[in-house]
Amino acid sequence: MRPLPVAVLVVAMLAASVAGASPDPALVEAERISNTLRQGMAPEDVRKVLGNPGRTSIRTDGNSSSEATRSTLQWIYTWTGTTGTGTLRVDFGSKTPEVWKVTSWAWASY
Repeated sequence: MRPLPVAVLVVAMLAASVAGASPDPALVEAERISNTLRQGMAPEDVRKVLGNPGRTSIRTDGNSSSEATRSTLQWIYTWTGTTGTGTLRVDFGSKTPEVWKVTSWAWASY
């Protein structure tokens, strides 16, 4: 196999970094943007504002056979800035998984 020229490798790396570039803002910008979050926002709206979460979890409260079962979906975002790392937790609630809405959000560390 023939080695690729360095210029081709550099262009490929740049293209990959631009194509896969995260929309996640810097820590200071993340704090500013998180102020636009509102209760009742849909996951798609949160994703438009903050990008894809770094971690997700889901929890079901109550008896699974009960109609009153509530579920909680949690998205975790982490940004690193010059002053440290910030972790934002966004919680969604739903009685049915198809209708997730933001119930709360908080900076877990900053």
